[in-house]
Amino acid sequence: MPITVSFDIETNSIQDPNDRTRIQVSFLRLGWEHIGGSSWRYPRLGAQPASEDWFNHVIPALMYFRSIVEHSGMSVYRFTVDVQSSAGYRGDAQPPIGTGIQPNGQIQTYAPGLSPEREAYLSDQRLREFIAAAAQSLE
Repeated sequence: MPITVSFDIETNSIQDPNDRTRIQVSFLRLGWEHIGGSSWRYPRLGAQPASEDWFNHVIPALMYFRSIVEHSGMSVYRFTVDVQSSAGYRGDAQPPIGTGIQPNGQIQTYAPGLSPEREAYLSDQRLREFIAAAAQSLE
């Protein structure tokens, strides 16, 4: 079942317009589909995953969104997260079922399909460094 996220950001609170692009690229790199305005869907329409990949694609996208909003001081005055989902992993099954929590370097990412200039605002490597930093902060 799909997960949809939509949000509205107060335009006057955006100090760096590239932050909106960074949010867009993060969702696209993590396999989300842009469905219009500030609305996103995971998985992409027509994708065939066994189940939603919460730990490798959903949670990191939401973490990045929250972190960039907090860091930049943007004002999100409205948001929704709509979910009817079930995801799981059984690594002891033969073959394993679902997708387990992957090391940062093994999370599957996707080409955003934007112009190289826009994609450069958040490289694949920089997104992976962000995800890794969250784990390192616990050390």
